[in-house]
Amino acid sequence: MKYSSKRLGKVLALGLLSMSVLSACGSAPVVPEDAFYRITPQAETSGNTALDGIVEVGRFSASGSLGNRPLLMSYRDSNEVTEYNYHFWIESPPILLQSALVSYLRLANVATQVVTPAMRVTPDYTVTGRVLRFETVRGTAPAGVVTFELALRQERTDKILVLKEYTADVAASQDRVQDGAVALEQAVNQAFHNFISDIRKTSP
Repeated sequence: MKYSSKRLGKVLALGLLSMSVLSACGSAPVVPEDAFYRITPQAETSGNTALDGIVEVGRFSASGSLGNRPLLMSYRDSNEVTEYNYHFWIESPPILLQSALVSYLRLANVATQVVTPAMRVTPDYTVTGRVLRFETVRGTAPAGVVTFELALRQERTDKILVLKEYTADVAASQDRVQDGAVALEQAVNQAFHNFISDIRKTSP
């Protein structure tokens, strides 16, 4: 079958258009880049040392998704908690919070020395922590919410000096994951501040 040059041009144009559509349909969607977040301690330095000796801070305990690196998300009117895609803590929460609390205690001058078990020294006091809640809250009242169980024990007497659950709920500036992470950092610092206040009240 013979085609005129004009008709042949239309056929070729239609073929090219079809190939372009198929190529566009087959192209992979753009995958967002992973984002990583840290907790920066923001303690006020005090001149008075509350504990005369070495304080050892252990790794926090956390079960289920609380121990995973993806940030968690929830809503005020729901019990559902989900993990974000592409948004992670720079370390797992048990290590992240241990490191943050060590730095916070040092900045606040709570003890003569603050160490981790990796230092292999005999401590005078030990601090243990358990993560009960550590998530961003989305919706009309976005926030960062934490609940930690924190305990201070005197090794010589085996006496628990402080044992309490510390909750902090800090509003986020906007309903975005990045702002939720900032609010979470502030909530962590607030919980640690309250813990240190109790240490200073009950220190031997």
